Amino acid sequence: VCCMYATKEAIIAKEHEPDLECTIFYMDMRAYGKGFDAYFERAKELGVRYVRCRPSHVEEVATTQNLRIHYEAEDGTHQIEEFDMTVLSVGLRPPEDAQQLAKTFGIELDGFGFAETAATSPILTSHDGVYVCGPFAEPKDIPETVMEASAAAASAMSLLAESRGTQITEREYPPEKDVSGQPPRIGVFVCHCGKNIGGVVDVPSVAEYARTLPDVVYAEDNLYTCSSDTQERIRQIIEEHDLNRV
Repeated sequence: VCCMYATKEAIIAKEHEPDLECTIFYMDMRAYGKGFDAYFERAKELGVRYVRCRPSHVEEVATTQNLRIHYEAEDGTHQIEEFDMTVLSVGLRPPEDAQQLAKTFGIELDGFGFAETAATSPILTSHDGVYVCGPFAEPKDIPETVMEASAAAASAMSLLAESRGTQITEREYPPEKDVSGQPPRIGVFVCHCGKNIGGVVDVPSVAEYARTLPDVVYAEDNLYTCSSDTQERIRQIIEEHDLNRV
């Protein structure tokens, strides 16, 4: 979690400000997950500098408010480097209400305060029918958490197999507005998707070009179109501009 999270933050910083000089001080680089090593190499290609060492302390420079990092290099020498900002990769600990939560569900905690899990399965707790996933069992990243969440959900569903389908209700939707006979009033919403699309496609230019197309009455670009805030904004724009095509 620590190594790869620091690498991710450095890459994001470089994507937003390519001229940033990012340095990561580390003792062991634990890039053990699928694709992690390639991600680590990508960070180096982007200019992130890695220094294998033992940092000892950080001190503020009185005249500039910069920060000096003291560390022991691989050759055993004492080195000092100065930076504008320092970010510490801190350890993870269980939430303060972990004990109360464990007591409520009748599960045991390990010596570190995380949920005790079976040696053969990271989702099985000490109580039958209670499953755990993600950092509540131990510090872990998003891919592991998602996989465990899927396993926990599947395990819970297996216990409910006999009742499956007994409480299904059909969702009701408002009547669909018939716009087939109306002149097209098109709205175009182009998504950056962070850097996934925005790093490859000139999204603002696409939106600008869309404004020149016939029947397009509104066009804009959004950082994340899938976000709830943007979805609500799109709904309002559809009403405001009387859009009948999106």
